[in-house]
Amino acid sequence: MTLKAATLDHKIRNRKSLLLQLAEQRGLAGLLHGDSPLSFGARFEIRRQLDEAARQKNLETIVQLAHRASSDDVGSEPDPDWLSHFLALAENIRHPAMQQFWAGILTQEIARPGHCSIPALNCLRQMTQKDALLLQRASALSCHFGDDQLRLLFGYQHRTMLQGLRQHKLSLGHHRLSYAGLLQLFELGLLHQSELESGELPAGAPLRLALHSRQLVLTPARKGVRLLYYRFTSIGNELAALMSDNPPGDYLRELTELLAPLGLLEGA
Repeated sequence: MTLKAATLDHKIRNRKSLLLQLAEQRGLAGLLHGDSPLSFGARFEIRRQLDEAARQKNLETIVQLAHRASSDDVGSEPDPDWLSHFLALAENIRHPAMQQFWAGILTQEIARPGHCSIPALNCLRQMTQKDALLLQRASALSCHFGDDQLRLLFGYQHRTMLQGLRQHKLSLGHHRLSYAGLLQLFELGLLHQSELESGELPAGAPLRLALHSRQLVLTPARKGVRLLYYRFTSIGNELAALMSDNPPGDYLRELTELLAPLGLLEGA
């Protein structure tokens, strides 16, 4: 009992110390130190200067990271309105991993203006690092077939004469994309919420599945097969395209095992 109480006191002291540290970093510790010789107005001015200095540091860090990542290839100047909007949003990005991501967007925009829209930037500004990691995982598991729209393929369905409609699915949760993660991507407007099915795949007609640098070609041996997937929204498609992770090997293995019974599967 004594040990438990001591542990609780230790946690309280740590939290107070952490809160004091955060308050001092943001210029909000005036009352925590007792009577201050500075007025509230003077302390506000100090906090404003700290905030402005932090925003300046954020932008300079992102520009430095973008400069390091840029090559000597020919580039083009981004649209001025886009650049102003980018800077207005990026100045509040403090997390190093997210600064790296925003630097990558700036680098790609200079290489190919129009690559990332302003609505996509607005969506990205609302995302935490955890959200960005979820999108990165979804992007790594994504593919496209028939067009350039990214999809999260997770199964298929087919009709049998004796058993009717049957479905076969893999678990995205086994590949670090849980249902809670999917719900978060739905909430952010990056994935459409409903499970979708493709048109019926013609028997004997090859279908090319592009999974980043990997290519699978499925030639169904029977009629009545439809693929099951989640589709990225237009903004989700934009932001996911900025993340170039290849599909994990365990997902590729499970996907090929899932699709192999449908017919000829090449590239597995």
